[in-house]
Amino acid sequence: MIGAKPSDSDKISEETMSMDDQLKGVSNEKTGTVLAGYSVITKSMIGAGMFSMAYGCSQFGVVLGLVFLVIAAAITWLSIRVLSVLALDYKETNPTFYSVSNILVPKLKWLIDVSLIINCFGGLIAYVQTFGGLLATGLWGVIQWDQASLSLTKCALIIQAGILIVLAPLCMMKEISSTKIANLIGLGCIGYIFIMTFFYVPCTAAKEDFSALLKPAEILTLFASFPTLIFSFACQQNVFTVSNELKDSNMKKLDRISTASVGTGFLVYLPLMIFPFLTFGKKIQESYLFNLTNEDGTVDIPVMIAFVFASLSVSISYVLLLQPVRSSLMSLIFGNNQPTGKKEKTYRVSLVIVLMLLSYGLAALLGKNLSLPINLAGLLGGNTMAFVMPFILYLKAKGFDRKSGFSLAVMGTLIFCFLLYPVCLTGIIYAEISK
Repeated sequence: MIGAKPSDSDKISEETMSMDDQLKGVSNEKTGTVLAGYSVITKSMIGAGMFSMAYGCSQFGVVLGLVFLVIAAAITWLSIRVLSVLALDYKETNPTFYSVSNILVPKLKWLIDVSLIINCFGGLIAYVQTFGGLLATGLWGVIQWDQASLSLTKCALIIQAGILIVLAPLCMMKEISSTKIANLIGLGCIGYIFIMTFFYVPCTAAKEDFSALLKPAEILTLFASFPTLIFSFACQQNVFTVSNELKDSNMKKLDRISTASVGTGFLVYLPLMIFPFLTFGKKIQESYLFNLTNEDGTVDIPVMIAFVFASLSVSISYVLLLQPVRSSLMSLIFGNNQPTGKKEKTYRVSLVIVLMLLSYGLAALLGKNLSLPINLAGLLGGNTMAFVMPFILYLKAKGFDRKSGFSLAVMGTLIFCFLLYPVCLTGIIYAEISK
């Protein structure tokens, strides 16, 4: 699930815009189509987060896994729809998530920056863990060096440091104005991994004892994994961009986009959550790709290619996610008095160095523990930005109408999302203590 989503980017939207532009406002000619809008939302939703969903299923069990996947998809669709309503209400002003928050709940607009930072920074940590662990495992599967002299852990740390050094100049750029090529490369990598997976998941564990896989793990630990689904479905930050660029934007078109995008995400996540779990059972690792190595540690060529593609995809996403984290930090620190010239460059470079060092250090500390950063990011960042804030904005703009089924659905879902904080956080803490 190396969600980002934002992810996936997971969390960066259209080919011609950075997330900073999306949240702070950019004017473009309205020439977008339903297909283009669908591609933006879908690409920002589907990302490396899908790698961790099978592990989440091991906590849910198959039945609850399906139920929670449906719930996450339904909440995502509802949140996209309320944002679509707001986008149309303010379409004359070329609205953004940030600008609408500033109008409706100015005292809470800082939550946009904070939740984005948490959500994206969790993704940064998980991305460093992923490209280090996968490439180290893949290299050992091919070379099989003596681990007494160089362990997989040390190899992963060296790879992580090397890749971050290569990515540093891109991360320090003031802005990335186009993500088209990066999106296409990332989508191609994800597409290969998706197809390749089906050749390595014969559902052997299900054939041995399917009934055992239907049962969830401990109650508290299953709640710890629900934020994985939140992280994976997050894409709401792009709704305003799509609406602003859509030619003759209206609710019918936006509904088509949201329904198609959420449906695509569901159809992609469903088999990647279920089939690896049915194959490896309770032995499923926090990224199911690690289960695809052979028993002797060797790696088949198609799997090695998948490791390389996954590492390439998350490396690209690392650059794209670091940009909005840095931008939001600058926004929180300086507000409307943003530095310029050499001072701006000094702060920008300094923040990038700090963020890269922090992500590297935390990734080294966590090792292969992908669930902790993803679940914390999904709960504290993704849940706030993708669900709680959209519903608050809608209710602030439209009020609560007890006679409206849609209004009741929004209020009920908002209460559910608020309850996720204590319930899921308790589960995350319990799961970590129990390891």
